[in-house]
Amino acid sequence: MSKTKGAQTISLISGRKIVMSGAIGKTNADEIEWLTDTVLESANAWKRVGWAYIADCSKMVPVGPGEIGALVKMTKAFVDAGCKAFAFVEGSSVLLKIQTKKNTELSKTGVLEWHFAKLEEALEWLQNEVKI
Repeated sequence: MSKTKGAQTISLISGRKIVMSGAIGKTNADEIEWLTDTVLESANAWKRVGWAYIADCSKMVPVGPGEIGALVKMTKAFVDAGCKAFAFVEGSSVLLKIQTKKNTELSKTGVLEWHFAKLEEALEWLQNEVKI
């Protein structure tokens, strides 16, 4: 089952402690706040054991300056709630990769992150390297 608000959609990866979001087009700060709250609610049961987050950015455009603060706040909240790793699916967009790396850096959480062209690669990395 997935949940959607505006450009954002959230779903759980069946049988794994992974929450995934995907966006199409441009998102805004209100949608990012909804994303944060909804992901935290979805992963609440895994706080003690750890979980992972996949952001499928492959169909979205980079965010503007008004959304960067919301993304940094989201990253901090996820780590505080037990998120062990972020996997970003960016297709072939170099600009999205630069932006997601910068957002994680600004969060100053030190969370493990990696960047992928395809979802399957992210899922494999989380299973083999992160053990989630």
